[in-house]
Amino acid sequence: MNPGYELILSPAARRDLKKLPVKVQEEIAFTHLPRIRQDPFQAGEPLVGTLKGERAYHFGRKPEYRIIYFVEGQTIVVTIIGTREGIYKKAKRRR
Repeated sequence: MNPGYELILSPAARRDLKKLPVKVQEEIAFTHLPRIRQDPFQAGEPLVGTLKGERAYHFGRKPEYRIIYFVEGQTIVVTIIGTREGIYKKAKRRR
């Protein structure tokens, strides 16, 4: 039986989450992170370029949000949370 995945938010992802509206924070905590934890490979799509090796989970409309994470063994590490525009600006700075 699969013991499931452990999901960890990096310090940067925790800071990102705190900057979002409370309703969005709750939606992420109670809806989207559990979906990612349940099946991280089905939930998000693989990224290319600067964020190669990580996956993106998309939700929302105007603004559209992203949760960026990678899977290592049975651990999921969330690295960035934010709006679509903000995510890619951060990715450029990480280079």
